[in-house]
Amino acid sequence: MTVPSVEGFARWNFERKAELAKGVSQNMSVRRRPLRLFSMYTGWGTAEMVANSVGNAFNSLPGISCGNRMQVEVAWMCESNLDKCRYLAEAFKDVTHIFMDADEVATGCAWEFRTGRRLLVPMDVDGGFVGYPCVDLSSLNTGPGKFKDTSTATGKGYVNMLKVVDMCERLVFLGVENSGNMWHKRREDHFERPIDVQDAAFRERGFLASSHRVSAHEFGPPQSRHRSWSLYLRKTASLAMDSLLAEVTLSNTFLSFRCQAVPLASVLAECPGALQKARAPAEKEAAPRQRGEKWTKQFADLAAKLGQEQLDLKVREVQSMKLPLTSREIHVVAIAVHELQHRGLDPWKEPIVIQVDQSFGRSWHRSDHKIAPCVIPKGKYIVTGPSWRLLDKQEKCFLQGVGPREISTYRMEELLTEIQLCDMAGNAFTAQICMAALLTFLLCWDSGAAPDADVKPA
Repeated sequence: MTVPSVEGFARWNFERKAELAKGVSQNMSVRRRPLRLFSMYTGWGTAEMVANSVGNAFNSLPGISCGNRMQVEVAWMCESNLDKCRYLAEAFKDVTHIFMDADEVATGCAWEFRTGRRLLVPMDVDGGFVGYPCVDLSSLNTGPGKFKDTSTATGKGYVNMLKVVDMCERLVFLGVENSGNMWHKRREDHFERPIDVQDAAFRERGFLASSHRVSAHEFGPPQSRHRSWSLYLRKTASLAMDSLLAEVTLSNTFLSFRCQAVPLASVLAECPGALQKARAPAEKEAAPRQRGEKWTKQFADLAAKLGQEQLDLKVREVQSMKLPLTSREIHVVAIAVHELQHRGLDPWKEPIVIQVDQSFGRSWHRSDHKIAPCVIPKGKYIVTGPSWRLLDKQEKCFLQGVGPREISTYRMEELLTEIQLCDMAGNAFTAQICMAALLTFLLCWDSGAAPDADVKPA
């Protein structure tokens, strides 16, 4: 495989795991009705792409008959951003409802985008995927707020998710993505980790819980993107009846989908826009730089430690590449180049992705040089090698695990602006981790068992 893509990874997983097709086939033959899903705040339709791709890949396997074909229905989505709703309505026409307010969804009646009316939210769903804003959670790790504080976006998301779970009586599984900060102990939560609070809430509701702090590159896309991923499967719908054994099986199955990252050089080489001429260099400075500016002092402090002469040389080398960078960006890249060379790497010989828009040091030290730093929506990235250039919008999608097939099928370049496309790449669920979660559910789930809807939280 060259460029990571959602459907490509789905097919590859069925090819490399013989037990996967067998397990899904058994569940589908017993079930004989569509798998109904929902999603809340999962970006630009990533969970839906994953569900569709898994269904298409499974149904195209040899020996799959009409009796055990996989049918997937996305009953509804919830997304508050109006631009995202417009896109989802055009790109995912099979999705029946697009609701716009999670607070309303949690009450069972919400404003629906397509009809412009308040409708009952269908709760007859088998599974779903939930993501919610992690910015507040990040600030909560240094601030006074509590994880369950509904005055924050994170606290609201947490409470609304549990309300939806309580109303979906036949819900069997749920995949939840959040910030890696879910794993930090905090005084505000009595030194409990938010992830433990969340797992406990689901166990009280009769679910098995399996949570992990993982990165995108562990599942294929060559990008450093750490996130917390939690898998919840109803106990009564698990193939393994012993709770401890069932949770271990759930975890091991999920982690079994980890694989080697696609080589970064391969992803960049396959990009159709990779050879496009870079924009003309331009110094975008709105006003003269003040001597006391923060970045200037930061660079001076680093120069004092690392050697002014060497860093001045790196600045001149970066300037010689004629890229459209501001003074601060040039100095950020100069520090990154200095550190990369200190580690024995040559940015003029191999492709390395340098994150330009971050502070000094953050652009290089958190990731292996063979994978890209975490993609952020409006981020500017330099691809090194014999000639340097800026990473383009399609490559940001590829690093997220969204490939040419998805870009075409879901009309991304047609319906999204460049900034929106980059936002999709930067903020959507990491597709391959979402896929690993869905495939794990399909393997560990006993579709012939009726979920116990009487289990309520203590």
